[in-house]
Amino acid sequence: MKNSVQQLLQPLGINQLTPIQKESLENYALHSEMILYAPTGSGKTLAFLLPLIELLRNNDSETGIQAIILSPTRELALQIETVFKSLKTEFSITACYGGHSIKTEINNLLANPTIVVGTPGRISDHLNRKNLSLKQTSYFIVDEFDKCLELGFHVEIEHIYRQPRYLHHSIYGSATRIDEFPEFITLENPVYIDQIVEEDLQPDIQFFSLETKEHKLNTLKYLISGFNHEPTIIFCNFREDVEGIASYFEDNDMSITAYHGGLEQDERERALIKFRNYSCPVLVCTDLGSRGLDIPEVKHIVHFMLPDKEDAFIHRNGRTARMMANGNVYFFYEDYPKFELPQAKPFKVNTHLDYMQSEWTTIYFSGGKKNKINKIDLLGFICQQGGIDKSDVGVISVLDFSSYVAVKTGVVYDVIQATKGLKVKGQKLKIALSQ
Repeated sequence: MKNSVQQLLQPLGINQLTPIQKESLENYALHSEMILYAPTGSGKTLAFLLPLIELLRNNDSETGIQAIILSPTRELALQIETVFKSLKTEFSITACYGGHSIKTEINNLLANPTIVVGTPGRISDHLNRKNLSLKQTSYFIVDEFDKCLELGFHVEIEHIYRQPRYLHHSIYGSATRIDEFPEFITLENPVYIDQIVEEDLQPDIQFFSLETKEHKLNTLKYLISGFNHEPTIIFCNFREDVEGIASYFEDNDMSITAYHGGLEQDERERALIKFRNYSCPVLVCTDLGSRGLDIPEVKHIVHFMLPDKEDAFIHRNGRTARMMANGNVYFFYEDYPKFELPQAKPFKVNTHLDYMQSEWTTIYFSGGKKNKINKIDLLGFICQQGGIDKSDVGVISVLDFSSYVAVKTGVVYDVIQATKGLKVKGQKLKIALSQ
């Protein structure tokens, strides 16, 4: 590993490259086009960010936006931005995506960032409004390219692709092999780096079938109760079913959070924060949650409804058994699949189990980065003013205008009461249980 790469990875505590990262670093200088085929959890984000940084450092041009990175979802765009910033380079990056103020993005683009990452729709919109120019852009990257095509972003991607006067490098990441690239993508002599899992390297997943002798939601309730707060994702096919399951769990005083495309951006961010900090260890979602999300190791995948296509089934299961871990996948015996399911063991739920509340609960603060508030400020405030020990504080997430702190459930109400009306860094903020 080159010294420059080691220095980049030091803040992340990474000492060893994954195979896809190693191969991409070995090939980027030899090929102007790279196709990265790799499953979720293989380190694909760094596999294109590390070569990009090396390319930027060797590029004499200092004018205009140097690199454009496209992603199919706003969550993935934000994840890429976060990972890049954590590398602490001399280059700047800004994310553009729907669901929040476009004025903030316009101001960020006026600062002439080195890299812009965003969804094809939002980037195309900025181009139409003349808010950014990609004429000087040298590097074109698309992450989850297969998903972008699946979502129908062909027109927007072509619009963006044709903007640069001359591309020095292009990189396309994909979780599945692409049979045919769109005609507008010019591939002259690309190198294919293929790390898609083969039969002898299948993830360590155990499959279980559930027999429903009573209401399907009751079976799900008892199943989740037996997981003892291990991170779990429940998949549905439709938003209405996600909301129905979430309401059912809430009526039974069970910690769960919903995630689908019909939610506002802040609601989706809040759902993922509470899932990551284990205050809501169960995420119920549509297939939007099957790819492109930065979430912790998931132990259990439950198909409350089977998808129509086998690819969707595989991508859902790809959220578990990542990076050498093992995982469990459950589906209902009475569902009728449109594809062949793997062999599964029958699983009998324990109907005598009571659900225990999560060890963590999330506290909301109405201030964040734009209010000059950081994680250390919140940790000090919670411990000193709330009268609790550091061990009672979990994951702290600071957004632009809000923050979320995971606190041990047993002391959370004492903290809320003790901090009521107090100021954080001289600012009076709303402090309450996160909704």
